[in-house]
Amino acid sequence: MNLHKLLIIIGTRPELIKVAPVIMELKKRNIFDYKIVNTGQHKELLDPYWKVFDITPDYDLNIISPNQDLATLTSRALLSINDLIKELHNKGEKPLYILAQGDTTTVMASSVAAFYNGIMFLHLEAGLRSYNLQHPYPEEFNRRIAGIVADIHFSPTKSAKNNLIREGVIESKIEVVGNTVVDALNYITNSDSFTKVIFSDHRINDCISKGKQVVLVTVHRRENQNKNLENLIFALKKLCTDNPDICFIWPVHSNPKVKLPVLNSDLSKLSNVILTDPLSYLELLKLISLSKIIFTDSGGIQEEAPSFKKPVLILREVTERPEAVELGLSKLVGCDPDLIINEFYNFHPDYRNVPNPYGDGCAAEKIVNAYLKKDSILFKS
Repeated sequence: MNLHKLLIIIGTRPELIKVAPVIMELKKRNIFDYKIVNTGQHKELLDPYWKVFDITPDYDLNIISPNQDLATLTSRALLSINDLIKELHNKGEKPLYILAQGDTTTVMASSVAAFYNGIMFLHLEAGLRSYNLQHPYPEEFNRRIAGIVADIHFSPTKSAKNNLIREGVIESKIEVVGNTVVDALNYITNSDSFTKVIFSDHRINDCISKGKQVVLVTVHRRENQNKNLENLIFALKKLCTDNPDICFIWPVHSNPKVKLPVLNSDLSKLSNVILTDPLSYLELLKLISLSKIIFTDSGGIQEEAPSFKKPVLILREVTERPEAVELGLSKLVGCDPDLIINEFYNFHPDYRNVPNPYGDGCAAEKIVNAYLKKDSILFKS
């Protein structure tokens, strides 16, 4: 058996969360002809998450270096993945497939490396589009590149599939499977550890034990740095001041361009604001489940919140995940202070008889079925 038939490449926390259900499904079926690569794109944020899903990477590439720009990150990722492929090839273990998830630099580099080496590329969460290369930047670019070379597009929704068809992708290459984030969420929330979550930041525990309403805030995208971040801080300061009995919790991203302006802002002086370190996946899901409303520019949270029937104000001008917006479960507000404040008071979605737009929690099963079918057809031909 070729233990490198499938190379699964992961670089960031959201990628691991969404790829983990596929790996667990492979294990469930006693399929072990794969290896897992950790590029380390978000090394500090990613490291604790391997244990959550009981997954251990086989290769660590450590592509991150201090203060590197996107060009450097991209070149390091592409060269490191390419070097690994050459190493495996020299051992007679060159993979037949590479699978990567989403829209990060790791995914884009994986797709290019697969193309250059004649390896079939399987794109998980394919077809998401904002049709604006600056929003999100560089993710929109990354996923379009991955889409050009993909041999199988695992699309989370019919909308994503239609995007690909409009771009000329052959329909037989597209599998609508739902979003694996729902699989991961179901796995976590059905565990005993989820019901017993104790937050590492005692201030959050105190807030919850006192029965206070909770508002979750997360920001990390490049387009929300600088002026947009200043506008968001201004709007939140107003909301926090006017609602002293509500607890606003902001797990602050480790990027200094986000972290320093937030920690040095007036929000740090308000008693009902908790600026905390990034949360574990269990803590984050627990906080989503407890929130009155969520402010975020995170794609993952946009997908996770409907499972908990929690309204989301999306801190972006456009979203490549329009399904929840179209159903009235989320709303785009950008970083316009007036709009943020107004919708905080007036956005009240109706979840009655509305299905989860991101799937039924069986995406991993459908993905593995499609992969095995593709593999079987290739080996028969």
